[in-house]
Amino acid sequence: MAAEGPARVAVRGLPASGAGNGTRTGESVEPSLLPLPRPFARRLSCRPWLGELLLVATVLLCVIGGAIGSTRRQDTTGSPDAFNLAIAALTCLVLLGRLRWPLTVLALTEAGQIFYLAADGLDGPILIPTMVALYTVAARGQLRRSVLIASAVALLHTGMRIGLTPDGFLSPEKYLSGIWMYLPVAIGEAVRAKRAYWAEVQARLARAEQEREDEARRRVTAERMRIARELHDVVAHSIAMINIQAGVAAHVIDRDVPQAKEALVHIKVASRDALAELRTTLGVLRQDGDNDLPTEPTPGVDDVESLVASYRNAGLPVLLEESGRDRTPSAPVGLALYRIVQESLTNAMKHAGDGATAIVRVVYGEYAVEVDVLDDGRGTPEPGHTGGADGTGHGLLGMRERAVAVGGSLAVGPGPNGGFSVHAVLPHHKGAPPARREGESS
Repeated sequence: MAAEGPARVAVRGLPASGAGNGTRTGESVEPSLLPLPRPFARRLSCRPWLGELLLVATVLLCVIGGAIGSTRRQDTTGSPDAFNLAIAALTCLVLLGRLRWPLTVLALTEAGQIFYLAADGLDGPILIPTMVALYTVAARGQLRRSVLIASAVALLHTGMRIGLTPDGFLSPEKYLSGIWMYLPVAIGEAVRAKRAYWAEVQARLARAEQEREDEARRRVTAERMRIARELHDVVAHSIAMINIQAGVAAHVIDRDVPQAKEALVHIKVASRDALAELRTTLGVLRQDGDNDLPTEPTPGVDDVESLVASYRNAGLPVLLEESGRDRTPSAPVGLALYRIVQESLTNAMKHAGDGATAIVRVVYGEYAVEVDVLDDGRGTPEPGHTGGADGTGHGLLGMRERAVAVGGSLAVGPGPNGGFSVHAVLPHHKGAPPARREGESS
């Protein structure tokens, strides 16, 4: 009995689970009860009609050959002739529709048995078409329904043989032959369970592959965001300072050469620092992850004072206030603190306007580091306002992402006395309070 073609679950992109036995990557593998050679089984799976023709031809050969060959036995009843052999052949041919109409084919094979035995056909091999039809019903349905159908066929089969061959009424063969109807049900249920198990395995492999692809895409997106954040933090504040100092130099070069020269010196220093940090960042991004070099740029808590001084030298009056005793937060928290202060002062230079001042307050608490950056300038820039430098709106988003990355929070909005305020809470222990205010990124 040939196994039917089960529903295929093609898993694209899976590793070749059959490496060494001829299975190709991504090729669905189908269970089979018969140990067929792989090229032959693959050809049958691509041409299901060919398998059906081979099955029907085999059944036809068994039925016709068994009927003719059994005439040499003395204990047989019935004699084959052209009429009943034609009925047997038609009974076998209806199996061509077993996959599309399994119950109808089962009924037709049972009817073919009745006409065959009524035409004095030889009993025995004619059971094969009915058993194949029963197998098909069992392999495609539920076990309970298949057992009920097999029981009904067995009763009909037994009654038919008693009615059409009344001699030997008490012959055990007439009753035991009905038990054979349960054999194809058992085989069909085994094949159905095997197919269901195999389909579940293939589905799990497909889900696992999809989850791996989703995880890879997520990691790529996270890495792209990290690179964008690093490049923005490294370059944006230096470019903003260069832009402002270049504007100052262009404004006073005709009447105040020393001030213009000082502005150019600031431009040189800012550009040199930007190149150095950019070189460091690109070096980090080129690492293959197998060495012990740091995987993040190194600025931290100890560099905040020099950072504030650089903005003070660039023309923004900045006051730094630090309090608290525990000034040794982890490297990620220190880096987030440095970048938040850096971006806040860059925004103050771009948007606060002339004559504005800024205050940076850093409080090192027991559970968290709190940082406030306030300016007394124009406050949140109006939509479309460039303030002397084009803004992308990514700075505040980057600050919020850095705060969230270390388990903290960020709040931005108008300051208590005008201007603009940034407040961040960066925990270095569990139990840190969230930021006091909620705001929207500009």
